[in-house]
Amino acid sequence: MSSARRQTNRTRRQSPRQPHSARGFVQQLVLLFFLVLLWVMLWDTVSGLSILSGLVVAVIIVRVFYLPPVILSGRFNILHALVFGGWFLYSLLYASVEVAWMAFRPRAVGAGSVIACDLRTSSDLLMTLIADTASLIPGSLIIDADRARGVLYLHVLDADSEEKALAAKRQVYRIEGLLIRALGSHRDLAELKMNPDPMRRAQGGAR
Repeated sequence: MSSARRQTNRTRRQSPRQPHSARGFVQQLVLLFFLVLLWVMLWDTVSGLSILSGLVVAVIIVRVFYLPPVILSGRFNILHALVFGGWFLYSLLYASVEVAWMAFRPRAVGAGSVIACDLRTSSDLLMTLIADTASLIPGSLIIDADRARGVLYLHVLDADSEEKALAAKRQVYRIEGLLIRALGSHRDLAELKMNPDPMRRAQGGAR
């Protein structure tokens, strides 16, 4: 009887660990995926070699260097992810043509501006994805990030007017909204619902 009781207690102690182990394995896979994705973005090319080298680098980083745990939201909406992907490809193409036209048009390129965007999300993963997406779109580049306050600082090309600076800021909030709908937490979704237009709160302008 005592042996059976010890076996039962051992099973009870071990069973709660299984979901945690599975969750940790999934988090490792997601972390590897985004590290490989970031590597491919940095090289600006999609090929078997870039993906393989990115996977090798990602495994080395995960195994050798200490990283804080990546906190996932636990949700992923494939429909909104596809919407984000389509919007990103369109914006990438449109901005590329726009920046190329600046090199050939007779009028000189206007001065750039640095703007600050107060994000609605507090997720490190989302903040990184927002910064990467904004930097990959030609004409804009993230130059600094305040993780504690959730603020991204963006340099925008040809933004010599308040209207152009506000348009660039609105684009960052558009990226944030699309990513929150795709893989943000329920808390992020609630914040997005409560504050759908941060431009009203910002009350005009580049900072």
